[in-house]
Amino acid sequence: MQIRSSLRKKSIFALTLYLCFFIATIGSVVHLVLEPPVRNNLERNLDLRTQLLASQIEAPLTSSVGLVNSLVGLGQTPANDVSLKAVIPQLLSVSDDIIVSGGLWPKPVLIDGSWRYGSLFFNKNDIGGLDQIHAYNNPESGGYDNEPWYQSVTNAPSGTVSWSGVYIDTFTQVQMITASAPYYLDGQFAGVATVDLSLEALFQFIREHANQYSLGVVIRDAEAQVVVEHNFNLTESIYISTLDFGEFHWHMDVVNAKVQVAEQVFDQVMNVERGIIPFLLLCVLVGYYLLNRYIVEPIVRIAQKVDDSKTGGIIDITYDSDDEIGHLINKFNEKTLYLEQERVKAQASTNAKTAFLATLSHEIRTPMNGVLGAAQILLKTSLSADQRKHLNTLYDSGDHMMTLLNEILDYSKIEQGHIELDNSPFPMEAILGSIDSVYHTLCAEKGLTFTVTSHVPKKRWYNSDKARLRQVLFNLLNNAVKFTERGGVEVVLNEENDNGITTLIILVKDSGIGISRDAQKRIFLPFEQAESTTTRRFGGTGLGLAIVKQIAEHMGGQVQVESQQDVGTTFMVRLALSPCEADVHPSARTHKLNCQGLRSLIVEDNRTNTIIMEHFLRSKGFHCFSVEDGQQAVDAVSEQVFDLVLMDNHMPVLDGVGAILAIRAMAGPERSVLIFGCTADVFKETQERLLDVGADHIIAKPIVESELDDALYHHAPKLFQYQTHTNELLIATHTPESLLLDFYVALDDRNLDSARETLNQMPAYVKKSSQEDLMLVIARIESYLSEATFPQQDDVDKLTTLLAEQ
Repeated sequence: MQIRSSLRKKSIFALTLYLCFFIATIGSVVHLVLEPPVRNNLERNLDLRTQLLASQIEAPLTSSVGLVNSLVGLGQTPANDVSLKAVIPQLLSVSDDIIVSGGLWPKPVLIDGSWRYGSLFFNKNDIGGLDQIHAYNNPESGGYDNEPWYQSVTNAPSGTVSWSGVYIDTFTQVQMITASAPYYLDGQFAGVATVDLSLEALFQFIREHANQYSLGVVIRDAEAQVVVEHNFNLTESIYISTLDFGEFHWHMDVVNAKVQVAEQVFDQVMNVERGIIPFLLLCVLVGYYLLNRYIVEPIVRIAQKVDDSKTGGIIDITYDSDDEIGHLINKFNEKTLYLEQERVKAQASTNAKTAFLATLSHEIRTPMNGVLGAAQILLKTSLSADQRKHLNTLYDSGDHMMTLLNEILDYSKIEQGHIELDNSPFPMEAILGSIDSVYHTLCAEKGLTFTVTSHVPKKRWYNSDKARLRQVLFNLLNNAVKFTERGGVEVVLNEENDNGITTLIILVKDSGIGISRDAQKRIFLPFEQAESTTTRRFGGTGLGLAIVKQIAEHMGGQVQVESQQDVGTTFMVRLALSPCEADVHPSARTHKLNCQGLRSLIVEDNRTNTIIMEHFLRSKGFHCFSVEDGQQAVDAVSEQVFDLVLMDNHMPVLDGVGAILAIRAMAGPERSVLIFGCTADVFKETQERLLDVGADHIIAKPIVESELDDALYHHAPKLFQYQTHTNELLIATHTPESLLLDFYVALDDRNLDSARETLNQMPAYVKKSSQEDLMLVIARIESYLSEATFPQQDDVDKLTTLLAEQ
């Protein structure tokens, strides 16, 4: 768009008219002002400026006398009444920024032929804290009692404040001045209190003040030495304003650095302006009208329209001029239309990502159901120790892979930092055993050593998120093993307790390729790795350390890294965990039902998953039938009676949602059959859709047999709804393990009657060969319970052993 009428030109034209009239008016008034009155005003103003400058320099220096007197008061306080080492830093921390250090310098004491010094001197550091300086207490440095600032007030009258000359601090190279005062105990000289003041800020203020008001300044101390000089140039007949000020007896000379006619006339012009304010006000009103007409009003209207069009509408106002505002409106509307198109594209991309993740979840979980299901089945068979160890490693690794998949599917929450913690009691030894079983093998395959050193108290239990803690360790160890070609990987755990807060400190060390100093700033960012070649060489997405950082922060801790290229890397993670008592009962109570004779229908289009489900159900006593799609499931339920239906979601012909809807719409009793949605799609929306159409429960793939047992137990009444011997089956749901667990709970709750009732049910679940021993143990325990006392621990242990062998 071509701009034919410039808004800038309009505003400049209006303001130029105003300025021309203003300058012409001032020029006519200047001729009425005489030079002598102007000179008198300048000299008087310079004197006032000198006094003001002196007062602003003197005020912070003099205010420090109050702090010196406070330190004197502390020095004269009996030693048992106050902790000087704690109080002095408090006084200094709330003092002005000009005060950089201070403290007490007690009179040295001669002990065993040598002088003992005990100064309490503190210096402010760069991070706002205070550091105690001990160097002056070394007798070999000459002794602070020989310093001039100390000698100047030694045995001086109480209340005396002595100021040193200006000196250059040997450490900071900053000009400083020291105020000293003596203090007495029981009328005897006891030492000196000092405050050191940095003059850097004051001198900077003097220079800025001189530049602002075009002044030349020179300041001399009591010994006539120049302290600071700035722009002090003397010319013939120039007026010099002089002043002595302060208890430190400084002398100041001030001159006007630039003497121009315009400056001499300035004050008179201001007086004239007071006479023409009404006229100037009229000019301002005219100028305001012009600005409002051509700038303010259109911009306000545009802002209102923009505010009304937050959802993407265009600016629709009447504006006839082809200036910058008209150009702005047109370009804004073009951008709005463009952004709306991009928003539609972005939404489509988001939907595509969601669909992709749903497909990814289903496609990965389907084969993993076979892997983990087969592992669970094999773990229940007879295995050698090595076979069981390797199979546990396989299952743990697969289970961890599913955890990582869940995190990828929950990536939107990770991006926004919304990480939910599921706290429950767990033993630290379980975590150590898990990482040792996985990474000992991985390191051995690469020829690396792997060691775990724990200084955490043995049998320590924490009430925290076990999965998140394991995720932190696995992410760090994955990186350590990945980037280490020789040497080894080490895990060190420590525990700290500070003011009742327990912190677990995890160190993961490796002898790998290391991380450069520049890269260490990026590795905790999402999708960032140390070098651009890292992904090509080692793989990975760059999310691992970003997730570790977020988890650590959400668990009240932090993560740090120390690394040297080609030497190795150490990650330190601090997590705030809560120790707790050991939970002798299983955290997840598993219930097992007697399902002999029950009929189940497995609706699954993947043959491997069908085999796994059939094995789980047949081991519980089910008669299993299977079909490959939802339509076949509807036909089967309408023709036969089933006690349980395991329904997949994604299937050909008719999916799980459609099949459940069709079954629930049937007219006969089969409509109320127990249906478990068994899906690899873990998106909340999918699970809610299955539940909304009539599924009783959702079992996520890969299937965990204990979760299936708990789900069957929870829905037992509906599972046995078609059986005539329901009560007998439900009674048979008790197992020795469940009775033993109920017995423990009753003891913990101090419900001894419930404990006796549970105890009397146990003989029915014990082999005849063990009943004699069991009855003897039960008799002894019952004798204690009948007397309202707790049984002996040996008897409880014996009872546990007998039932565990059944």
